[in-house]
Amino acid sequence: MKTITLASYGKVNISLDVGEVMANGYHFVDMIMCQILLHDIVQISIFQNDEASNVDAHVRSGNIAMPQIEISANWPFVPCDERNICHGAVVRFLEKFIKTDRLKGKYHKIPYRVEIVLKKRVPVGAGLGGGSGNAAAVIHGLNALLGTHFSMRELMKLGAELGADVPFAVMNQAKSCKSVPSYLRNDKLACVCARATGIGTELSPVKMPPRDVILVKPPFSVSTRDVYKGIDSCVIEKRPNNDELVSILEELAQIDLGTEADIHDKTILTGHTKLGKKLINHKLGIDKKSDELWDEAYEQMINVLENYTVQNSKFLQRLKQKLEGARETRHTMMSGSGPTIFAILNDANRKKIYYLKNKLKFKGNDVIVTEILDGRSSGIAKKKKRGL
Repeated sequence: MKTITLASYGKVNISLDVGEVMANGYHFVDMIMCQILLHDIVQISIFQNDEASNVDAHVRSGNIAMPQIEISANWPFVPCDERNICHGAVVRFLEKFIKTDRLKGKYHKIPYRVEIVLKKRVPVGAGLGGGSGNAAAVIHGLNALLGTHFSMRELMKLGAELGADVPFAVMNQAKSCKSVPSYLRNDKLACVCARATGIGTELSPVKMPPRDVILVKPPFSVSTRDVYKGIDSCVIEKRPNNDELVSILEELAQIDLGTEADIHDKTILTGHTKLGKKLINHKLGIDKKSDELWDEAYEQMINVLENYTVQNSKFLQRLKQKLEGARETRHTMMSGSGPTIFAILNDANRKKIYYLKNKLKFKGNDVIVTEILDGRSSGIAKKKKRGL
């Protein structure tokens, strides 16, 4: 038996625009997705035969059987059969494994049993990419356990067959999970924030400074298919300019890194008064510039799907108004097709955030404080605590 454990991160959409329906029946989208610290834990175990000869003989005769797939989860309402996307991830991965020419003669590696244990933390049916992240974890896990050495693009293409959000999950887990092979962690596509176009599977990395956020998942879910079908009949008055948003985020990321470098040595401020004052004044100027840029960024952080999901739910309308009216929040919007509403927090202290969190816990809302990550270091899950 071989086992691997990965963190399966959630995501939020800080921008989402939708175009017309394409010939393939999907809508054209242009959106920016960001990894959040909140994550599930996915443990994958494989059981293989010790003898290669019999297995290889079966493969040569065309008699290839899929392994027994066993899935368990800590939440009773999570399906643990073929309905779970992880089941499909195992099947699709092994089908690709079998068809890969360079792996001929190694078919004895095909496991006869695969066990997947899900420790769910990301709310289900929330527009936070929980299921997509689980599928990506299975893809990464099998790639590592079987030593298939698939490229990032190969894994992303495989993920796209399972769902539009899976390729991004493949990218962000490669950036943030130490258990992923180093050649993937060092790939230029490994990132925690990306712009997605097409049906959401054409991805390019984007730099995004870290932000604290509060997530509110209502006690109900929405159908993504219904939302995309309904948006066609909605009048959309304001759309995001994602070119401009990416440019602003890139500038903010540079400022954030520069500010950190300027103030990393506190002895300068305490030991040299004149120099300390210059650095303080310099930092105040940077903070002002940063605030101005964030205000510009918030203007472009728009999810056009709110025109259907939020406008058709008085509950979501009231929830969004509560978040927008809170002193602790800077910008409020919906993630994905919903129904989760999230807000970027200001620099309020933890006590105030705790009070805000409690005020939002009504009628079964699931309220979580976490953060958008910037991906400066690998192994984030092991270095930071999970969201509150």
